Amino acid sequence: MPEAQPTVLWGADHAAVLALTVVAAWLVVINRRRLQRAPSRLARRLAASLLLGNELIGWAVATAQGHIRVPLQLCDLAMVLTVWALWRAQPAIGEVAYFWGLGGSLQAILTPDVRDGFPDYWWIKFFIGHCGVVLSVIYLAAAGELRPTHRSVWRMWGLTNLYAAVAGLLNAAWGTNYGYLARKPSQPSLLDYFGPWPYYIVGMELVALASFYVFYAPWAWSGRRAARQPHRSR
Repeated sequence: MPEAQPTVLWGADHAAVLALTVVAAWLVVINRRRLQRAPSRLARRLAASLLLGNELIGWAVATAQGHIRVPLQLCDLAMVLTVWALWRAQPAIGEVAYFWGLGGSLQAILTPDVRDGFPDYWWIKFFIGHCGVVLSVIYLAAAGELRPTHRSVWRMWGLTNLYAAVAGLLNAAWGTNYGYLARKPSQPSLLDYFGPWPYYIVGMELVALASFYVFYAPWAWSGRRAARQPHRSR
């Protein structure tokens, strides 16, 4: 196996993963009616097993390398909730997984905070986990497993701020960087455009709220379309 090189943002390996993820997401979306007519418990549980297995192997590898990983990043929590929603098909859990999965994992795959590129194990583990979460929550949405409302946007923003408050306390006590609230990622990211600490946290707040509205937009659009439909039929 060739030696891994440092990760290059939008390099060939990164661009290939993004392209595959976009194609896979597109296939899920265009087949949404079929997914809604014939939901597959087997497909959901296979996806859940893949995500959970990928994470458990990562914990084992990190432990073998002398590192203790405490999965308290927002993406870690999104992964756990996504596995739960896939396995048990609970709309309330699926809603949180959807907003956090897209809000955290989507940003992560666009600007990956991973040092070495393909074929380094941590690069592979990172993209299997984060791309898997993104595709899984898109699947849940396309299959009709969740139906967020306008209130969901503000509920999720409040829950995200609650996470930030807890993460900030843990960072202060343990010297960690959960939620990237103590310092920016080591790799280039959107946070680089929001100024130094702590000012970039304000940018994170605004981007999170705007993102949640974007993620809710398909339901808002379909609701308005349905509301206009009776008038067209008269």
